[in-house]
Amino acid sequence: MKRLVTWVALSALALGCGDSSSSSQQVELAFAAVVGTEPFVCDREYQDLGANGTSLVLSDFRFYVQNVELKNASGDWVPVTLTQNNFQIDNVVLLDFENGCGDLGTPELNDKIIGTVSQGEYDGVRFRMGVPVELNHADASTAAGPLGLTSMFWNWRGGYKFLRIDSGAFSMTDWRMHLGSTGCGMGTPTAPPEAPCTNENRVEVEFDTFDAQTDTVVADFAALVDNAPVDDNADGTPFGCMATPDDPDCGPIFKNLGLAFGDQQAGTQIFFSAE
Repeated sequence: MKRLVTWVALSALALGCGDSSSSSQQVELAFAAVVGTEPFVCDREYQDLGANGTSLVLSDFRFYVQNVELKNASGDWVPVTLTQNNFQIDNVVLLDFENGCGDLGTPELNDKIIGTVSQGEYDGVRFRMGVPVELNHADASTAAGPLGLTSMFWNWRGGYKFLRIDSGAFSMTDWRMHLGSTGCGMGTPTAPPEAPCTNENRVEVEFDTFDAQTDTVVADFAALVDNAPVDDNADGTPFGCMATPDDPDCGPIFKNLGLAFGDQQAGTQIFFSAE
C-alpha cells in the first residue's frame, strides 16, 4: 500500500564503501512518520482519520525496532550489527518523532538506524516492531539507552510499549495507542512473568524490494487507524487502544498491524511501507 511522501530522503539506505579489504560496511536506514500524505509534526492537528473522519492533535509518535536484517544478492537475510548510542542498544532501536511537545516526551529525535553489515549488495529489508523478549521484562529505571525511558514502559510483567502514539496531553479522554505484550501472567507488576506472554504482539515487517539509494521506511498513522472508529469508544475501556485483549476498539488497529486479535486472524500489516 503505497502513500505519497512529500519530501525526498537524502539517504534511505546508504552503504559506505570503506576499505575494500574490510569484511563489513556501514549502513544507514532512514525512517519517517506520516499521517496520510502529511509528515508527522508534534502538536499538529490532522483531519479525516479513521472510519468516521475524526480530527486529532497528535503529541507522541515513537516505536521500538528489533532484529534488523538486509537481503543480499543471493536472497539471504543478513543481520545488521547496530552501532551503540543513545537510541540503539544491543539489538533494539527507538525511532522517535516527537520533540517533547507532550507531557511525557523528550526533545531528542531519531529517524534512522545505523550499523554495519557484511560486505555485499542488498535489495531488501526486514525487522520487527518490538523489544526482544530477553530485554522486554527488565527494570526501565536502571536500563541504558532507549530502554531507560519509563514513558515507554508499562511494568516488569508487561514490559515495554513497542508503539506509543498519543493525542492531546495524555488525559483520560485523549485518544492513544500503546502496543506491547499482553497476557503476561497474574504475578506482581514488579517482577518478570514466569511464563511467555500469550500475546507477544511483535509486528513483522518485510520488504523484499527495497531501493538502497532512495527508499525510506514510512510509518503512517492514517493507515494504522484505517476503518477504526477513532471517536467512538467502547464503554469501560480506555480511549483508543491500549492493546487490551478484550477491547473491541483494538480490532481494526491490530488488523492494520498484521496482528491477530481475539478470533480475528493475523493479516497483512499496512502501518509500514517502503517509499
